[in-house]
Amino acid sequence: MSARTLTNVVNDKTVALNALIYGYAGHSLVTPHAALQQVWWTEERINEKVTQDFITSRLRPNERQWLERPVGFGDLTDDTYMEWILERARRLFLVLAEVGEADKIFTVVEHSWDDDDLPLMMDDIEKLELSNRRDNQANARFYHTQFTFLLRELAEGVHIDYAPNEVLPLEYVIGLPPAVTLQHWSRVHLPKKPNEVYVRRKFQLGNGESPDAFESDFMMDVESARMIEHDHIAPIWASYTAKGTGYILTNFVGQHTLKTFIEHRNPSQYQRLPKPERRYLVLGWLHCLADAVTTLHQNGFCHSSIRPSNILIDEHNNIAFSDIGSLEIFQIDKKPDPMEIYIYGAPEAQTTPDSTAPEPEPETPTSPTSPVLAMRKPSIASKNSAGSSGSTGSQRQKLTKTQSNDFSGFNFGFKRTKPIPKPRSRVHETEKADIFSLGCIFLDIITFMMKKKTHEFVKHRSCKQKITTGGKNSRTDSSFHANLERIDTWIKVVEDVSFEHDEDAFRAVPHILTLVRTMLSRAPALRPTARDVRDRLLEILYQCTAIPHAHCAAHSHDVYAATESDRASTMTSSRASISTTSTTSTLT
Repeated sequence: MSARTLTNVVNDKTVALNALIYGYAGHSLVTPHAALQQVWWTEERINEKVTQDFITSRLRPNERQWLERPVGFGDLTDDTYMEWILERARRLFLVLAEVGEADKIFTVVEHSWDDDDLPLMMDDIEKLELSNRRDNQANARFYHTQFTFLLRELAEGVHIDYAPNEVLPLEYVIGLPPAVTLQHWSRVHLPKKPNEVYVRRKFQLGNGESPDAFESDFMMDVESARMIEHDHIAPIWASYTAKGTGYILTNFVGQHTLKTFIEHRNPSQYQRLPKPERRYLVLGWLHCLADAVTTLHQNGFCHSSIRPSNILIDEHNNIAFSDIGSLEIFQIDKKPDPMEIYIYGAPEAQTTPDSTAPEPEPETPTSPTSPVLAMRKPSIASKNSAGSSGSTGSQRQKLTKTQSNDFSGFNFGFKRTKPIPKPRSRVHETEKADIFSLGCIFLDIITFMMKKKTHEFVKHRSCKQKITTGGKNSRTDSSFHANLERIDTWIKVVEDVSFEHDEDAFRAVPHILTLVRTMLSRAPALRPTARDVRDRLLEILYQCTAIPHAHCAAHSHDVYAATESDRASTMTSSRASISTTSTTSTLT
């Protein structure tokens, strides 16, 4: 085989070499990991590298004898120099060895420095007297080299402020989701963990006038989002800031939005399931989304942006809201469609500001919520306190960072300040508006389940009326709120189709559509609460179908969660009592 032919052989090594030459070596799904890996100085790697033999090999023979002697401040510790290095200063030794000044480790120990003191400022570096003289180049070399070994790894629940010189311990993953709206959210993984993929979202923290104008808002919304833990709200796995930008990582990796999933009509991940499982899956989605909204309301939050593009579906057909829509910082990296916002908005959201104050709602014995306030304030609820349904949520508290020195990027301290009122700018963002939008989503999902075409539904509910929203013009109005009578006739069409099938999943459809009718009531006071919707859906699923398991049946996120014995009793009675009548209400 000639040399020319040999170099044309495609294998792990040639692919890795090309990746390195052409600048995409960090893209782990393209580059074979076995042939070429980026060097990450993780804690594990440092422990493997800095051993007793390694330390000895980097010192002169006359210096090695000092390693087994007690440190200079022996009255405070019994450690030898070797023990101090191995237990407290492995990174510092690596930095010194890299710049050719390994013998200065003794000076480091005598100053009682350890790896927790990194990064060292220039004033401290000068105390090392590198090269036995004030050599600014040597000092600068040490300053920049230390960041190579100062790798702070992200972990679940952690927030890190990275300094401009720090290395970010992330690698890109090449693999785009089918949903175009998700493709600008990059996918990354941690060092040495290519199979643990995260979605990363980025947010600018400032503007031309103030580079950190929105940093406190970012931190506040991150903390607020972490207060709400639910399987069907994409979690913030970790967060960090770097060079004037805030980032969040989530381990819910969406392949589709609900919009693209329905528009595909036959997504491959859905088609792989047996038909009965598909129907149970879709019906289960309804209950899971209702449970997620219930959790939000119970913790004092409205979602306020319930629409198909804000609902994600991963490769395993799990469904989740992309974030909490009322947390404003998480909306700035999106490109919302003004027409979609209009179509799925509640009727009260379309009126003028002077006429949007809702009438007081009467409290009902069946509703666990108190009257919805005209002006809601977002809140940070305590995880340890039992929240109400959220109508009178507490004011959100801002989270501010304490500054200890000029190198503030390494500050992990936080303190809470006094609550700062931040009233809603749109009074229609209420729990009842969430219920209307959720009802629209439910009808879309049921229409998909019944194999009715999306464009047929849009055409059926549209009326000829010129509308302008968000700079977009349309000659037809396909919104739900403006066509409630047409929506009612479509519900009847879908209901009639369900009667043509004998499978048990279809027996639940008429009852669900009855619930959807109440959710789409024009008057907010007539709509059920999220908790009522969730509980009624679970009742329907257990009474009308043989669904083996409802994912959120345990209501583990419910602040009013029942005991296990109570829940078991409720589930048994629900399956035993088959409802023979259903209440039919018309849209008012």
